[in-house]
Amino acid sequence: MTDPTEPELGTPFADLVRRGRRGRPYRSYAALAVDPVTGYTPSYTLVHKIEDGDPVKISPALVRSLAVAAEVPVRDLQIAAAAEYIGLVTTRIPAEGEPSEGAATVAHAPGLSPDDMPLVHELLSRLRGTAGAS
Repeated sequence: MTDPTEPELGTPFADLVRRGRRGRPYRSYAALAVDPVTGYTPSYTLVHKIEDGDPVKISPALVRSLAVAAEVPVRDLQIAAAAEYIGLVTTRIPAEGEPSEGAATVAHAPGLSPDDMPLVHELLSRLRGTAGAS
């Protein structure tokens, strides 16, 4: 049973896969999805199930292969899969004055914002060597 107090996260993994397909036929898209580590390629029917939001068995090879085909960073697909299938929520917290490429990704309870995580900001500042610099 779904907890009515938990926010609905939607289908971020399916959405990224769908956007990455860009209207190409499923077979063509699946053929592009080759995991650079293992050589694994998902079937076109698996890609279709993912796009439909059906539950599928997630593996690192599947995520890496789809990242290749969708031309997105593996990290983005990993986060999207974790959000869609297990409800993980993440926020990117950039270093003050730094570009977002150097942002840390923090997993947290649904409903929190970066302002709700002062200890996370303090820890990140220490790790980045900028504690007390502000």
